[in-house]
Amino acid sequence: MSSKEIIILIAVITFLLLVKVYIANEIYYLSRDIQKISTKINALKEEQSIVKLKIERLKYKNTISDPLYNYESERKRVVEINEEDL
Repeated sequence: MSSKEIIILIAVITFLLLVKVYIANEIYYLSRDIQKISTKINALKEEQSIVKLKIERLKYKNTISDPLYNYESERKRVVEINEEDL
């Protein structure tokens, strides 16, 4: 092998190694970005479940608790009116 061929071979090997390092770094940074996004997605899903639970509690309060409260208040008022008549 001549020195010219050795230099060309070293240049090709260096180029291939640089490409490999570049690709490995790109994969690393992309996987970090994916992990960050995945963490945010999980946090948002958890927050969504908490908000859904709060909504269910408010629906229960509005459909069950408040009408019962209003019914009890109305009943007490009717009883007070009837007691006044006596």
